[in-house]
Amino acid sequence: MTDPVASASILDAGLEALRDIGARLDRAPAPQPPPTVAEPVLVGTGNARGFRASDRTGVVAITLDEDLKLVEATVLDHWKSRVEPAFLGEALTEAYLSALDAAVQARSERLAAETPPAAAPASEAGGPVVFPTLDEVVAAARASRERNENERLRQQRERASAAEPEPPREVSGSFGYLTLRVQGGAMISATPNVSALANAGTANVQEDIEAAFGNAGLKSPHAVSESGSVRPDKSAGREFDDEEDAWRGFHGND
Repeated sequence: MTDPVASASILDAGLEALRDIGARLDRAPAPQPPPTVAEPVLVGTGNARGFRASDRTGVVAITLDEDLKLVEATVLDHWKSRVEPAFLGEALTEAYLSALDAAVQARSERLAAETPPAAAPASEAGGPVVFPTLDEVVAAARASRERNENERLRQQRERASAAEPEPPREVSGSFGYLTLRVQGGAMISATPNVSALANAGTANVQEDIEAAFGNAGLKSPHAVSESGSVRPDKSAGREFDDEEDAWRGFHGND
């Protein structure tokens, strides 16, 4: 799973970049609507959570899973009628950072809401044994996971304060239409190859974006295949298996 500490630091830098991108995209020739707000979606075969967002021109839409990995990138047909090739990298970055912001915020809110249940009163001597309910067992399992994650966050922050930051690297797809600048497990910007994009087909541009994310190690196991179907993934939907895990621990592995 993506390191939440790295995700948070990248998000801080990404939000600042997002504001700058909005100002630059407003220089595109056609009047632009407000930025599209990221919407929650279900991804993969197990109904895992994800978020989709587009840039303010509407030419690029990005879907990320809850681990901040790319599920799908779509490029609008006839996108050149809305934005010049020189602005495509900024459109991609704005859509990506908008989806990234929503995914990180949702994850933080979900973890904050999962608090440990109140302890059940102890049984009186000779009284009936009180077993926890299913909801209490599941809540306790979730709370334990949150405490473990918070402890990892604390330790990682301590190590990060003395560690050298990972230098950014540049990654592209097979066509080289866009070059992604990647740091800390996230994309921070995208630079278009304007001359190559001048004669590029929409399907090839979309394929190149997804290939670049894959080469950067930012592709989700829920990613949509070229045929438009979703590849099966055994890890999808594990967030919904808390009850199964809790009862297995409660009763033992029979």
